[in-house]
Amino acid sequence: MGKKPLNAEQVKTLRKLVEDKPLHSLLLNLSVDLMLRSSDLLSLMVKNVKNEDGSIKTEVKVKQKKTGKTTLQMPLSKNSIAVIKKHLVDKEQEEFIFMGQMGHFMRKPITSQHYARIVKSWMRKLGVGDVSDYSTHSMRKTKASIIYENTHNVDAVRRLLGQSSITATSAYLGVSDNSALELARNINI
Repeated sequence: MGKKPLNAEQVKTLRKLVEDKPLHSLLLNLSVDLMLRSSDLLSLMVKNVKNEDGSIKTEVKVKQKKTGKTTLQMPLSKNSIAVIKKHLVDKEQEEFIFMGQMGHFMRKPITSQHYARIVKSWMRKLGVGDVSDYSTHSMRKTKASIIYENTHNVDAVRRLLGQSSITATSAYLGVSDNSALELARNINI
């Protein structure tokens, strides 16, 4: 089934645990809201979430590196908007949101490996059973899985994730034949 997603309670707990750490707070909230692969998430620049006049965007659209497709206009939650207002106040439009080390002429975003270490540290703080069951991909899956649990609409989740087939999305979400049959059993006409 791949890496496990977080549930809503775990996300709420993590928000409290990281609220005083700007990088962690931005990573957590934007990764959950935008459902992006780590390469796309880490490439986000301030201009992706903030207008030139300093106002915060309410929706974000990103071109995915893997597929070349542009995501739907993904809404930012009040949590993401709050952390953007708090932590990106003095940042320039062309700066990366998740600032890492200095490159030759400009700062670069944190690496996927650094992000992975951060996610593992979050899982240890949450006290999940096996930390290896979680990764940066868990963050991409979190909101998608919650949407699926609440709606059972695989096609909507497919569109939100920018995937090309319902089959791939079903596998991604871990929708098994048994869970599909259970839905059918619960609908009596």
